[in-house]
Amino acid sequence: MKPGFIISLSRITLSISGLMAAMSVHGAEWKAEPTINLRTQYNDNVRMTTRENKPESSVGYTFDPRVKLKGEELKLWDVSIDARGRISRFPGIEDADSENVFFVFDGGRQTERSNWRLNASYDKNSSFDTDFNTANPGGSGTLSDRTDRTTATIAPSVTWSMSETSQMSFSLSTTDVSYDEVTSRNFVDYEYDNAQFLVNGQFFVNHSLGFTSSYAEYDSPDNNLSYNQIVLQMDYAYTINQLSDLSLSLGGRSLDTTTRVSGFGDVSTQDSGTVLNLSYNRASETTSHRFLANRTVSPSSFGGAQERRNITYQLRVSNTERFTTRLIFNAFETETIRGDQRQRQFDRVEYRIEPAVSYKLSRSWNLEFRYRYLNQSYTNQNRDAESNAVFINLFLHWPRLVSSY
Repeated sequence: MKPGFIISLSRITLSISGLMAAMSVHGAEWKAEPTINLRTQYNDNVRMTTRENKPESSVGYTFDPRVKLKGEELKLWDVSIDARGRISRFPGIEDADSENVFFVFDGGRQTERSNWRLNASYDKNSSFDTDFNTANPGGSGTLSDRTDRTTATIAPSVTWSMSETSQMSFSLSTTDVSYDEVTSRNFVDYEYDNAQFLVNGQFFVNHSLGFTSSYAEYDSPDNNLSYNQIVLQMDYAYTINQLSDLSLSLGGRSLDTTTRVSGFGDVSTQDSGTVLNLSYNRASETTSHRFLANRTVSPSSFGGAQERRNITYQLRVSNTERFTTRLIFNAFETETIRGDQRQRQFDRVEYRIEPAVSYKLSRSWNLEFRYRYLNQSYTNQNRDAESNAVFINLFLHWPRLVSSY
């Protein structure tokens, strides 16, 4: 990680400490929610390798402690901390074990018309292991050794209410991603900064319209590549009824890439395209549906700019007071639009189907059975693979601890 970024992160950490100390002076309610997840799984292709490369199977074990801490004083401020760890073991597979850490801080202060917020996160995980809801390059089957990835993000923002039905917001974020020395042949370190301006308002009952503009910078010195991206999009949201809503964002992007070529200097190229975000939600007392579709450009773990086209459907049914079923279907396609041939060889299509059932054993204990099917097809190389995995999860939720003063 860059020294300048470490200094900035240290300053933010001090600011967070000061903010929490200042908040504690006022009367507030604090809540703590500790949980533990114990998991065992069987996976018939842990590394997502081809049949010719003899997929490795294993019975894995995971210990996953977590604590959420939240404090708030109505209409003045709120702060939350989400700290999580994960220890995974896959007997019989070399370099498969991992110890992961995940930390998120989010704090805000409200005034009559504005909300000032600060978000900071730190994530260190093995790219081989399942991660904490972030992109997982190891899942692509590109690793035969353990590789640790560290991601640190700082994101301040402010939202201002112009009226009861309209608001505008401005946000900044800086993200630093680094890999250990094992990944020099596949992955590259990079820094990604983003600024976003949004304004929206309700123009009819149940209808709202908005506009979003953003500017992002990507820099990967080790890969001799950087790019700037500008996105302009229109945002529409429709509240269908009390049970369902629909939102759509559609716009264009402009990508300006600079590649540093030895002996030739900087070579610049430009690219344009479309961006899309679509979501539909419907929920009743027992059943909820969620559909997501998007088309975006983001940094690639392999270096360069990558366009990702994604579709997700989620179903949740509360059959009884204790019995719940879930279904997740996800499909995505990646395409490297800026980068050399080495990056493009990892472009792929992936399908995931994941049904699960859970049963509430008691007030504090939950038991879950989950099956996951993964299928990957590579665009530019013959490395197609699939895997079947069965999970048994045992969750322990301690009673929520509440303190007011």
